[in-house]
Amino acid sequence: MDRKFAQTPGPGEIYLDHVGWFVPDIEVAAPHFETLGFPLTPFTVHANEKPNGERVLSGTANRCGMIRRGYLEVLTRMPDVESPITEQFDACLARYTGVHLIAFSVLDTEVTTARLRDCGFKPEAPVALRRPLPLDNGEQGTAAFSVIRLPNNAMAEGRVQVLSQDTPDIVWQPSFTAHANCAAMLSGVLICVSDPLEASERYERFTGKTAELRGGGYRIPLDRGEIVICASDTCSELLQDVDIPELPFIAAVSVASEDIAKTRSYLLEANVPLFENSDNRLITNSRSGMGAQFVFHSFDQEPFPLL
Repeated sequence: MDRKFAQTPGPGEIYLDHVGWFVPDIEVAAPHFETLGFPLTPFTVHANEKPNGERVLSGTANRCGMIRRGYLEVLTRMPDVESPITEQFDACLARYTGVHLIAFSVLDTEVTTARLRDCGFKPEAPVALRRPLPLDNGEQGTAAFSVIRLPNNAMAEGRVQVLSQDTPDIVWQPSFTAHANCAAMLSGVLICVSDPLEASERYERFTGKTAELRGGGYRIPLDRGEIVICASDTCSELLQDVDIPELPFIAAVSVASEDIAKTRSYLLEANVPLFENSDNRLITNSRSGMGAQFVFHSFDQEPFPLL
């Protein structure tokens, strides 16, 4: 099997695991994702699990749009909880509603924590994150993740973290996975910044992967998925309809389709505006994607062909 179709990474691999929207009200945001063909999981509250088994609320809650490989996370703040997580959430949301989280997955978080320290980052020790999830068999399960978090000021783009998926069979329940829109894999994220070279070098160190200078920006291919970094002028040429609130800005998310013709039909029937509607690539406007544009593409089409 092609490793990019694996659900979780193997030794030495790093995947683009999920991206996250920070929103003031999940119930207002949910219809945007459902219109795009991503049914969301039930509302769940995040908690960190201490070694003694005690669960401590982290201050956020989510609903997720599951893709066969990777997923979309929609996060909101829990009232009456104050933590470094909520402090960062509040600061990001004050900038704009949209994508503020990029999460990568690895097999071994202890090894990755040591590597990040060697690369000049200051990661915390991996945290045991837990959230309840209903199972397709009617029982209740617990999704488990080991999450490496950085200090709030480490990445200007928002919350950039690494995790291991400790219970993938629970996280990817078939009943919650998108099918109607033919979404097959979370394939990339586009970051608009004032200094693309600085950002590309920082993400090289963070991911352990090498950036490629590509016309108007940089592309960092991962073992599954990619990061694209560019300045605002290139971002505007790539997306055209983009509305850049301020920099840095996570402007777009790409999803590979197993059948782009069926994806097109689904979006048009749902009355989703498409400002690009080509044979192998479809791009929505930012209003449809709660502040970020979606790029749906066939597997043989680069999601963000830099100029």
